[in-house]
Amino acid sequence: MSDSVRRETTLHLLLTRPGGAELACRTLTVDTPVYYGEHVLEAARAAGVEGWLGRRLAFARRGVGEDGVTRTTCAWQLFTPERPDAAPVPDELRELVDAARAPTRTPWFGPHWHAAALAWLDEELAAQRRPRLGDPVVLKHWQISLLWRVPTSGGDVYFKAVPEFFGREVTVTARLAAEVPGAAPPVLAADERRGFLLLDGCGEAGGDPAAALRQLAQVQRAARPLLPELNLRDRGPAYLLAQLDALFNDASLHADERGPHADALTPDEAAALRARRPALEAALARLLVGPIPLTLGHGDLHGGNVTTRGEQVTLLDWSDASLTHPFLDANPAYLCPDGTEPAVLDAARDAYLREWTDLAPLDDLRDLHADATLAGEVYRALGYFDGIQGAVEDRREWAGAHLWHLRRLLPEPVSGA
Repeated sequence: MSDSVRRETTLHLLLTRPGGAELACRTLTVDTPVYYGEHVLEAARAAGVEGWLGRRLAFARRGVGEDGVTRTTCAWQLFTPERPDAAPVPDELRELVDAARAPTRTPWFGPHWHAAALAWLDEELAAQRRPRLGDPVVLKHWQISLLWRVPTSGGDVYFKAVPEFFGREVTVTARLAAEVPGAAPPVLAADERRGFLLLDGCGEAGGDPAAALRQLAQVQRAARPLLPELNLRDRGPAYLLAQLDALFNDASLHADERGPHADALTPDEAAALRARRPALEAALARLLVGPIPLTLGHGDLHGGNVTTRGEQVTLLDWSDASLTHPFLDANPAYLCPDGTEPAVLDAARDAYLREWTDLAPLDDLRDLHADATLAGEVYRALGYFDGIQGAVEDRREWAGAHLWHLRRLLPEPVSGA
């Protein structure tokens, strides 16, 4: 998908020698996205600096100017093997020096992980007889994952690393790729201990929503025999019911123990959300006793986690895999652009539900799907609230993430919001 946003980012690079005490700074102006680490190394290289990413130290939006340009400021730590030709860190950035030197639990934020990962990657590619043809291209480099696109003699492959709290993704992806066509990208190599996956390409991002949901249903049904060995977390209706107290309390809706978060719900929004609780509880109760068995859930299915090659649809990114009611995953709105006609959404829904009509009539399945569409926002919110937020070392990036899904439960804009 093309990026049509006009942007101007002031990019501060805090240059660090592995094992060195002093940091230096280079400041660049770029017009490409850099939040996830993408394009940072290319910008640095164009300025004559070679190295590898540490951690993102700061990011701030400065607004959209009268010229229509979105302006931001971003600071990245960049490890470099040689003494950099750069200025001392300016006073206004000195507070970032302590952040750059702080211990980290995220392996790829450290100075020595990069070389070890490249060594593993090259060894596995040699075993595949697909030697690397150039430097990996960073697609994402943040607390919950690292993703590189790697050029090889046999075409691009993808190297992914996940932290320990997402280690299940390695197991689930490798097993699904081996057993269920299109359930996951082809796995060329996997290292569960390190949290490494080496994946082959599997088509272009996106695809027909009806085909994607049909594939989801087929994967969910085919995965049931594999459940005992996948050791999935429980995210079923009973679990969601048990978490409503914590999810709807003041601390959650303010999203930050240090005070109201920028995305905190207003009092009117909080009241409107809590008024929805009886409907949520009733929906979850019907899902709990319905005819559809619990099975593999994706947890974060959207258009960016689907690829298509010819007729084959493939599902990506099983970091939020769980044992759940399958319909909680199957909201067509997450696979369609905003403003999609209701008839298109309904057709995608029915393509999914027809894979389950041996268990109940289509009209009954539609009723259960309506319940799951409502409860699915709780399901997705919990992926942040009792998943990522308690596991990452810097919670600030994720503190309000679950509130986006909770706001989708509000029936209409709330006065005073």
